[in-house]
Amino acid sequence: MLDPDLFPIFLVGAIALALTPGPDMAFTIATAASRGRRAGLAAMAGIITGGAIWTVLAAAGLAALLTTAEQALTVVRYLGAGYLLYLAWVTLRKLDAPLEARSAQTVSRAFRRGLVTNLLNPKVGLFFLAFLPQFTNPDLSPVWLQMLVLGGIFFAIGTAVLTAVALAAGQAQAWLAGSRNARRVLNGLSATAFGGLGLRLLLIDDAA
Repeated sequence: MLDPDLFPIFLVGAIALALTPGPDMAFTIATAASRGRRAGLAAMAGIITGGAIWTVLAAAGLAALLTTAEQALTVVRYLGAGYLLYLAWVTLRKLDAPLEARSAQTVSRAFRRGLVTNLLNPKVGLFFLAFLPQFTNPDLSPVWLQMLVLGGIFFAIGTAVLTAVALAAGQAQAWLAGSRNARRVLNGLSATAFGGLGLRLLLIDDAA
């Protein structure tokens, strides 16, 4: 089903991309560091789910429509930026709030935040639309099917990396949760991360 000559190249690229710090890793670290290990894992699950949805859309060709609808792309990008800036504002308002790593509500909210953040970033869909087809061979099987398989492998690698990141950041949160000053620092860093990601999405050039 997959091209044996292209797959090793894809695998190297996928691992390199998964290990490269980016918005997904920053969001996972910010969530786990401020809300604990379980919340970080939930955020990771939301991010992976959102990315999987974009992969399906890209495989179906729907993400390509965004490239021909500049206004739609801009609106979705602004919504994503606004959501991240909202998270930054909410976190700043609660710098002294107790860390709720064991709260089921927090875990559920972390998953939704990770999911919404990825779904409101059309760059994710456009990335997979540009990245995955390079490693497909239409002579072997349908391109959309190969994209789904490659996307699944990519997210399996990403899940492993982000899980390790969430566990490490969550452990740091567990060590520092009892300190008010540490709580303020962790929440402040999380707000900065959310705000920085939002501004990046807001200000980045559509052609980037």
